[in-house]
Amino acid sequence: EKFCCERFSIRLACGVTSTELHDLLASVRPTSSEGADLLLDLRELLMSGGHPGKCVKCFFGLLGDLDRPGSLLPLRAWLEEQLVVSVSANGREIDAFPVRLGRSGSLEDFCQAAIDTVRHDRGFTDRRIILGFRFREPAAA
Repeated sequence: EKFCCERFSIRLACGVTSTELHDLLASVRPTSSEGADLLLDLRELLMSGGHPGKCVKCFFGLLGDLDRPGSLLPLRAWLEEQLVVSVSANGREIDAFPVRLGRSGSLEDFCQAAIDTVRHDRGFTDRRIILGFRFREPAAA
């Protein structure tokens, strides 16, 4: 009699399954201990539904610390599919636009591009505007 063990997949707080998370991160190989820490932090954030901004920070931290930079492409695509930049004023969201990580080489570059988008492409009159990251709302069934 044979014992059969199936690979179980658990849906995590951020909407990704444990199997998908494994597949997204399996080929990511940091070259330093700092990069390894970032990878572990990112894994924990995604497993626990952590703050999406911290996920993006880990992504950019890993960019320059890999033996194969292309190994982040699946993760980048998943983050771009799952995240938006939220634009808020007076305590309410007034706009949101897609996250496009591939156009920036650092978190600072990304943030500056997001600020420029709001400043030049949107006509907000509010004196104080706050930008942040959030997970997309689940599609209605």
